[in-house]
Amino acid sequence: MNDARILIIDDERNLRNSLAEYLALEGFRCSGAANGEEGLALLERELFSAVLLDLRMPGMDGLEVLDRIRTGGPGLPVIIMSAHGDINDAVSAMKKGADDYVVKPFDPGELAVRLEKALEKNRLLRLADVGRRLYDEPASLGGADGSRWLGDDPAMHSVVTLVRKATPSSATVLVTGESGTGKEVIARELHRQSPRSEGPFVPVNVGAIPESLQESELFGFEKGSFTGADRSKQGLFELASGGTLFLDELGEMSPSLQVKLLRVLQERVVVRVGGARPIPVDVRVVAATNRDLEEAVRAGAFREDLYFRVNVIRIHIPPLRERPLDIAPLAGMFLARFSRETGKKISGISPAALKLLTEYPFPGNVRELENAMERAVILAEGDELGPADFTLSSRLRPPPAGSAAAESAAASAAASAPAAPASLAAPAVQSEVLSVREAERQAIVSALAVTGGHREKTASELGISRRTLLNKMREYGLLGKD
Repeated sequence: MNDARILIIDDERNLRNSLAEYLALEGFRCSGAANGEEGLALLERELFSAVLLDLRMPGMDGLEVLDRIRTGGPGLPVIIMSAHGDINDAVSAMKKGADDYVVKPFDPGELAVRLEKALEKNRLLRLADVGRRLYDEPASLGGADGSRWLGDDPAMHSVVTLVRKATPSSATVLVTGESGTGKEVIARELHRQSPRSEGPFVPVNVGAIPESLQESELFGFEKGSFTGADRSKQGLFELASGGTLFLDELGEMSPSLQVKLLRVLQERVVVRVGGARPIPVDVRVVAATNRDLEEAVRAGAFREDLYFRVNVIRIHIPPLRERPLDIAPLAGMFLARFSRETGKKISGISPAALKLLTEYPFPGNVRELENAMERAVILAEGDELGPADFTLSSRLRPPPAGSAAAESAAASAAASAPAAPASLAAPAVQSEVLSVREAERQAIVSALAVTGGHREKTASELGISRRTLLNKMREYGLLGKD
């Protein structure tokens, strides 16, 4: 159910009421105002998600109302409703900051689709603005419990909860997730919120250390223990004592070192290379990996007893493609950071660019987004980042509809997909193999013909929601043709 609140400002009572009834069927909550003064008064008292504003009204007209709304800030989406003779004024309204306009008489279904688009655009812009504030105002990074922003997408809620629960203890934590998802960010937050926060945070990438040096780097060595050891040296475990040691890429640890790490975790002592004296260490270990350690255990590449020792508390970070609501805030944070570092005054990211970012799969996750934002800021020539400023890999974007690549991909997907319900099945075609998009379009056309153009019945026939049907009809150019 859509919980967006819509204010309809129009002097025609019948239009206000009928439009409110229709939008209520689409899940919106609507209020009405008969003139500009009444509408502005409602905006002062109540919170709304968007405004549908008539251009011609007695007294204060729509352009003046729009000016007053925009004086309070650019955030609230406004869609202008104009008559045929008001097109020039509607264009003027767009220049003054209206998000869209529709010409009376209009199809309420099309208006609902445009309203959804305006709300989505506004949501992305607000999320990006949140990200800029998170970077520019460090105090805003903290929540009521002092925690920092880790993500607002529902997919991250369990991560944030686990971090909050794990911070008071010294239990070993295993952070898993694809490369670039931000595992070190989680480790640093576990340390920052813990009783050890005054102690050191020591990160080490196990995979970046040659196998022959892993033991001496982690546990230290005594003078004369090997050629070139002209002095004793503390290992990273000793350096992290009283704080947190972050072992990244744990799955790359050599089998011989896994045995020694297990002993350290069990006994809380280290023995330097070439030494015999156990050295106590008070350290919390946070380990991370992008490998499937359970599979590595089954394959004999990782010790089972060590796996259970490090997997006391497990925090899995979803890939960025599964947390799209975090993309805009992260982009806003990176924009603020790189604008400051480069000295460029870039005001924001355009809605089209934000849409591009949120629809891109980001196989490199947050690290790829960070690199894309840095490159865009450095190369940008305008004061706002647009789609042309981003060079995301075209190989990783969905192919254009109707292209050979798209039809090939659709055919492959169709071949491996389970059979669709009969209500969604495409009509039989003898002369050619249809793309999935064309088959879907024909299914909708056929269902509309069967129901005489009745949208509720058509949606029911297809087994989809009325909202989905309207979006599909708009996508395939069917609005107004049913």
